[in-house]
Amino acid sequence: MIINNWYAACFADKLFDTPKLVRMLGCDFVLFRTENGDCACLSNVCCHRGASLAHGKRLGNCIQCPYHGWEYAADGSVKRIPTLGNDVAIPKHARVDSYPVQEKYGLLWVFLGDMSEQERPALPDSLSVYGDTENWRMCRLEREWDVNWVRLNENLVDTAHLYLVHSFGKHLPSKMNTFPVEATEWGGRIVQTFRPPEPKDSIATNEARQQPDERQESHIELTFDLIGILHKNSQQMASGYDQIIWDACTPIDAYHTRHLSLHFRNFNKGPEHDEDMVNALRQALDEDAAVIEHIRPRLTPARQRMDLFVGTDNAELSYRRKVDEVGRRLGRIAVHRMDELGRDQALVIPSPARAEGGSWGHPSVPLLDR
Repeated sequence: MIINNWYAACFADKLFDTPKLVRMLGCDFVLFRTENGDCACLSNVCCHRGASLAHGKRLGNCIQCPYHGWEYAADGSVKRIPTLGNDVAIPKHARVDSYPVQEKYGLLWVFLGDMSEQERPALPDSLSVYGDTENWRMCRLEREWDVNWVRLNENLVDTAHLYLVHSFGKHLPSKMNTFPVEATEWGGRIVQTFRPPEPKDSIATNEARQQPDERQESHIELTFDLIGILHKNSQQMASGYDQIIWDACTPIDAYHTRHLSLHFRNFNKGPEHDEDMVNALRQALDEDAAVIEHIRPRLTPARQRMDLFVGTDNAELSYRRKVDEVGRRLGRIAVHRMDELGRDQALVIPSPARAEGGSWGHPSVPLLDR
């Protein structure tokens, strides 16, 4: 798992006045809103006796620990210890890690790492159609997978399985063309162009937008970005029935993944069609899960040669290589060491404040590259 990266914690409208517990990268975090509606994210483990802050309550701009009432501000510092009264000086090390938060595309993103604001990478601007309600209808879904995040994302860029695994791909031939992967700074891009099959009845209605020049080819663009752990499938079809599937995949831990997805379509734009579209998406994901949740080993092999890649696996191989490159660049959690150390101590993702030094109650997760 990669640190010093932005991760989607939840849909923004799912965070209310009640603190929310979110698990990411094998650690627990609490999200809460201050009185003016700003979002804060703290390490969830109280520095006093280890209670879960998410099971406490918000008091003004602070969150109160449910065990002894310690009050934490949005910057992670303790502002009040009720049992000591109001006149006592709070110890400097009475604090927990606090993480930068931003809202984008209707999601709350948390930066998990200790890079300064000037160093940290920016979330990509990869969704220009967001908010364009005139031309696109959006629906969304959320899913938790019993699968490692790299395994999931390799599946999202894999097109060789479509004809066999998916109901919508039964018309596809088993033999497929390969398309080159264009490397980007933090990810990659694959453009597929093909002639449409013989005309047949479409599930889309006349509400679908036809291109005036009658497209002769379909174009599918797959992009992936390790910043935010994003995947985007843009389908510009010869029929004029276009859709975009955009995914943010956050590791819950090394073996489970939270998947927040946005779907855009230029056909059947009435809200009465949303349920059918979401159900179709869920069916496709269920078909994937039936296969990839049983892949072994659960983590990708430490050495590439332990998997057999062929020519049609070029997208997956590119993804795996980019994960390794970006992980070395930003920092990687030593997963097996973390499992061992976490048995008798609370481990946390290092926050930007840790780079300034000082004393901290809980140790940071072990890293491969430091």
